[in-house]
Amino acid sequence: MSRAIPLAGLTTLLATFPLIVAAYREGPAPAMTGGFGEKTCHTCHFDNPLNAKGGWLRVDGVPPGYTPGQEYAISVLVHRAGIKRAGFELAVRFTGGAAKGQQAGTLRAPDARTQIISAPGGSIRYIQHTKLGSDLVASAEGRWTIEWTAPAAPASAVVFHVAGNAANDDASPLGDFIYTTTVTSRPNPRN
Repeated sequence: MSRAIPLAGLTTLLATFPLIVAAYREGPAPAMTGGFGEKTCHTCHFDNPLNAKGGWLRVDGVPPGYTPGQEYAISVLVHRAGIKRAGFELAVRFTGGAAKGQQAGTLRAPDARTQIISAPGGSIRYIQHTKLGSDLVASAEGRWTIEWTAPAAPASAVVFHVAGNAANDDASPLGDFIYTTTVTSRPNPRN
């Protein structure tokens, strides 16, 4: 048995669609990095394969070994020919021990191109693009620089989970390409 959508319900749905699309330009919902059982941006931008050939997501500046309390400049880059906008979301968590899955260090948004968000009631802080930050910085490339302060008390290695969107800017979630990657950093041995 099929059910018809009442005209008022359809009107409400169509009226809210532009708000949903604008939310992507201003950043995705929290917890879309793919780490620790999270979904990725591919949940909404689903019509192309995840990590499709022809594009890439890269994270630069993550040290192989981190020094507790030290600040690091981290760059996130999304590249794909023909894109019109780009976006990302990143989280940093401990990989093991009693703190496994918990926030590792502190993220900071150094400019208006990035922002920090959390899920309601959640303890993980995510950094992602803003509407201004979804503008490309070069042909076919989105790039952001963020600041990460390593945890003062290193419980274990940390993992950076990142999802990126190479978008066509057609005001829909269709036609975009989602890329994911992870980078791990271990605490430096104490001297």
